[in-house]
This record gives sequence, C-alpha cells and structure tokens, in this order.
Amino acid sequence: MNKYTLNTTILLITVTGIFVLLNILGLRLFTRVDFTRDQHYTLSDASKKAMAELKDPVTVTAYFTEQLPPPYASNARYVRDLLEEYRAASKGRLSFEFVDPMSQETDADKEAKRETKRDIFGRAYREPTSVERELAEQGIQPVEVRVVEEDQVQTKRAYMGLVIQHQEKKEIIPVLADTQTLEYDFTTLVRKLTRPKTPVFGVLQGHGEPALQEKLRRMQQLLGQLYEVRPVDLGSADRVDAAVDALFVIGPKTALPPNALKAIDQFLMEGKSVAFFLDAVQVDPRTFQPADAEHGLGPLLATYGVKLGDQLVADARSGQLAMQEQRGMMVIDVPVPYPFIPLLAQLEGDSPVSKGIGGVMLPFTTQVTLQTPAGVQGTVLAKSSRTSWLESKPFNIDPRRDWRTETPSVGGPYPLIVQVSGKLKSHFAEEAGMSAATPMRAESQGEPRVIVAGGSAVVWDDFMGQANQAFLLNVADWLLLDAGLLNMRTRGLAEAPLEKDLPEATRNAVKYGNVLGIPFLLTAFGLVRWRLRESRRGRVTV
Repeated sequence: MNKYTLNTTILLITVTGIFVLLNILGLRLFTRVDFTRDQHYTLSDASKKAMAELKDPVTVTAYFTEQLPPPYASNARYVRDLLEEYRAASKGRLSFEFVDPMSQETDADKEAKRETKRDIFGRAYREPTSVERELAEQGIQPVEVRVVEEDQVQTKRAYMGLVIQHQEKKEIIPVLADTQTLEYDFTTLVRKLTRPKTPVFGVLQGHGEPALQEKLRRMQQLLGQLYEVRPVDLGSADRVDAAVDALFVIGPKTALPPNALKAIDQFLMEGKSVAFFLDAVQVDPRTFQPADAEHGLGPLLATYGVKLGDQLVADARSGQLAMQEQRGMMVIDVPVPYPFIPLLAQLEGDSPVSKGIGGVMLPFTTQVTLQTPAGVQGTVLAKSSRTSWLESKPFNIDPRRDWRTETPSVGGPYPLIVQVSGKLKSHFAEEAGMSAATPMRAESQGEPRVIVAGGSAVVWDDFMGQANQAFLLNVADWLLLDAGLLNMRTRGLAEAPLEKDLPEATRNAVKYGNVLGIPFLLTAFGLVRWRLRESRRGRVTV
C-alpha cells in the first residue's frame, strides 16, 4: 500500500468515525438551520414559551400511514421534525411517537378488509376493522388517497392525524392534509390543555345586536376553539360579570342606556379590554335595505380618544357582488364592483393585530379617527385606499347604482379601524367621588386595550373569509395580551413578490437565477472539484 492510498484510507476512516459520532450525538441533540425569510421552520417565541412553561408531561401520538403518495408524501417528515423541535424546547416534558395504523392490524382485520358487501343500491362496502373503529373513537378520520399498486391506480384509506394528551384531557387534530398552520394549531391546543382557566369573551346583547346564532356563528366557532364565548345581557346592571375577561360590542341598533355605558366604562377601568364594531347604518346583505343604528357610544369613545364618523366610506378598490342579469333566455351571475365593501390590500402599522394581514373586507364602514389624550397610545390599523370617498345620509347603497354617471370627490385614505391602549380616564370620572353602593373608578387600573372599527359586518358570517378570520383572532388575542400567538398565526401568510418598479432585466435575472442559478453553481462546484482531484492524481508518483 503506497503512502497516498494509506492517507486516503485514514482520512475515510476518520470522516466515517466523525459522522458516526455526530449521529450518536444527534439521538440526544436536535437542531436545524432555517434560511427562510420569516423563519418558517423555526419554533416561534410563543411556542418555545409554551413548552418552557409545561409542568406536567404532554404526550403526542401521530397516526401516519407509511409511504403516502404526493401531495402528502412529505407531511410525516415535516411533522416529525416539528415535534423534535417541540421536544427539545420542552426539555423532554413533551414526548411523541409515530404509529402506522396498518402495522397494528391483526390477521382478522386483514381478512375483514378483503370481505366486501353490497347495499340495496349495489354499492360495494366493507365493515371497518378493529383498528379503524379504535381510531374513529379517538377522533382520527381516514382520508381517501389514490395510489399506484400492481400497475393500477387504486383508492385506499390513509391516516394523518395527531392525538395530544395531558393528564386526563386530550385534543385531536383529525387530519393533517395541510401543514401550513400546524405550529399555530399545535401550540394553541397545548396551551388550551395545560392552562388552569379558560378565558371568557363576553358578547354584548340586549340593544339590537346580532345574536351569536344569528350572524356570528363563525365568530363563535373560531373563538370557541381557544376561549369560552358567552352572551352578556346587562339588563339593569351597571357592572359586567367579573368572570368575563374581555368584551365585544358588535352592532347595537339602539342607544345603550346609562347603566350599560357605565358598565362598559368601569369594565375598562378594571384594566380589561373591549372591541367595538359599530355602525352608522346596518345593511341586510341579501336585500341591501339599510336600517338606522343609534348606539350612543360616541361620547364614551371620545373620552378614550376615538371619534366616530357618520359618513359611509366608499372605495374604488372594493369587493364584488354577483348580480343576476338577463342575457337572452338565460339569467347569469355577473360580478359587479361594490364600493361599499372596501377591500384592504394590507392592514396598517406594525401592531401585532394588523401585521402580515391583507385582503380584509370592511363592509358598510365609517371613518374612525384618533384624538388621543396624553398618556394614551393610539394606532391606525386599517385605512381605505387613495381612491376612496365619503357618502352622506341618506345613503344610496343600491348595488345597481350607475357609477358611470357620477364623479365622486375622491379624498382617501380614511382611517377605518384603530386601537388605543394606556392609562384611560373614566367617562364618568365626576361621579367617582360620590357615595354609591358600587364605587366608581376615575381612571383605569393597569393599561386596558380598546379596538374600534367603523362597521360590524366585518365579523358577520357573510363576510368571514380567511383574512377576516385572521383579523378577528388577532383582535381576540391582543385584547387578552396574548401577542405571541398573533405573530405565529400570520407567519407565512405574507407573500414576497418582486417589486413593481424593478427594471425588466433585473426581474428576469432574479426569476431565472432562482430556477437555474443553484443547479448551475452546484454543477460548477462539482467540475472544479473534479479537475482539482485529477490534477492531484497527476502529481502523485509511486
């Protein structure tokens, strides 16, 4: 054996030993390097904090069928890597295992899968196996996937679900077909399992507001995943139930009586938070018939530094309505721009409520301006576009209105949603010193938070798209000071398009560089390495 061969052998043995050692260490240590812009593959601070606060073990069982076809092929690997991150952040308090349900089948189960029956319509079916029944009881649902077996395309049942257990409680993610929001979903479920008390959201009722089961079903469903949502009817009471942690005031049609105004004011003075979604006019989205709304909250909000307008904001950048038109013998739906549903390309400011959210629709909204007193911080969360204008009463909101004959006085942008926080003064501060059965606070304890939107339809079921849902959940989390979840929810939602003002040559260079650049660099590196190796071999003498 010559010297060159001996050195090469020693080098190979050394490198192999290093890799073996690294693999052994990797069984106990886990890390990844994340080069994505928004650290999409790295646990957020909220997730790390949730894991650090675990006091009791949390166990996760991942039910994944092996060798899933695209587009599900990489889901199991992604879930495993993410759970490794969680286990490392929890210092071992979170543990997990992967189970292939097919490997749990008995001989009787395999035999049962071969036996098919037919119903009265002649359709083939089979009885579920014991494993399938057990998973169904757990809440794990099968999905039908198309696979190629024995040179034939077949449909088979597959599983992609998680069961999260803490003490006697458990939460289920029944199907993980899309992993985009997995970190948010998983962290919120762990927090829900391990927190000592479920926060309570109250929704004010009794003044013509829409009931939870009327127009706010989607809102109740979304918030109900993390919080308890209950109606709050004050009646003659001048205080909100102490069990309520935050309050929603959504679209009252009649003026709130003095006791209700005092109850909301003192709720804020206790350091709790309120979101107001208020209308100058309420519109039925099916008939487009307007109805007056006189909530009487203007003076109260002015004390906190928020002024409500009484004109509707119309915007050329708007949502569309499907209007029926007669075309010959047929009636077809024609999309028509409707300026009274402003469509916001992006929310404003660096607030965690608005960060990363675009595409929010704000139907039938008015202007909301800030006039904050000293010691109070105000932020505009949403504005109309530059091509917006104001319309005064009586409002003409007919979707068939002919805009070709009109020239609106464009004056946008206008602020539509604002947030306020800080040391607030009571609207009833003059009554604070008077003797009463229930003492009044003249200023807030702590720093309560207030959000005011110029319309309530933004949270109605009719307009609850993905962007509006994200906005609503951000509002809820911000009211309860749970800012960490906000950043996690919107991570990855923002796109990274090329700037419009880039020269054509630069745009093409970036586009083709992304497609061809990395393969070219790898090929060039390989060629250089090959030439260097051949050059060294040429200099070796035996």
